[in-house]
Amino acid sequence: MSIKISGNTSAGVKKHDLRAQWIIRIVLLIFAMITIVPMLFVILTSTKTNSEFYQNIWLLPERFAWENYEYAWNIAKIGEYFGNSIIIVLITVVLTLILGAFAGYALAKLNVPHADLIMLLIFLLTMLPSESILMPTYIMMGKLKITGTFASMILPYTGWGMALTIYIYRNFFKTLPTEIIEAARIDGSSETRTFFKIILPMMLPATATNAVFTFLGWWGEMLWASVELSTSSLKTLPLGITAFVQSSGTNWGPLCAASCIILIPVIIFFLFAQKYMVAGLTGGAVKG
Repeated sequence: MSIKISGNTSAGVKKHDLRAQWIIRIVLLIFAMITIVPMLFVILTSTKTNSEFYQNIWLLPERFAWENYEYAWNIAKIGEYFGNSIIIVLITVVLTLILGAFAGYALAKLNVPHADLIMLLIFLLTMLPSESILMPTYIMMGKLKITGTFASMILPYTGWGMALTIYIYRNFFKTLPTEIIEAARIDGSSETRTFFKIILPMMLPATATNAVFTFLGWWGEMLWASVELSTSSLKTLPLGITAFVQSSGTNWGPLCAASCIILIPVIIFFLFAQKYMVAGLTGGAVKG
């Protein structure tokens, strides 16, 4: 008994697939425009004077007002706040990656008793509302006598970012062949040597994924910064931008220039890590 598929049915399927592809493309184009247009508007506004901004919102300026960036960097002290945020976030990223990698490796490959339960408890702790831990953390920083310092920002950020970092690293390490580690142990390699000589070169996708998540998560963080640094001369970029808005009012050129300065490290960091981040998410980072 033979089954024949008519040409009309095949053509209908092709038209349906083509229609679905065009719908997907249109939806993606809309989302891309929603993302790109506001960024272009901010970049364009950052090169205008206030008078030009109100005269022609979308047209190019007659003269690019690059002094807006100089004003934002020096007069509004965005350069100082930028340096503070870079120090805090980069140290946080390094500490989170190192500690998270060790913990993820231990939970995945060292036969830690009740490793799944430990991972579950870590995640349950992250479900606590952030507001409920601000005051205890602030009191703890006071007891340690480090309130209003870089350490009072770096230590909480590192602790709060560990759960996701450990989870991604653990899932990544669980996909690595156990035979490689066992062979190193048979050859007399210690766990530390095995980790740094064999495992570390394989970690780039998971490391890039965790680095991007950690960097983006704390670069614009404001809640803890506004509590911890409320009485300190140390200010991060979110607090600096808030102070700038309150003082400058509707001085849109310098304000948009400051916003562009904030976006530059995020864009550069993401572009460099994007390739490895995608590999980490589509590879071992999302596998159980």
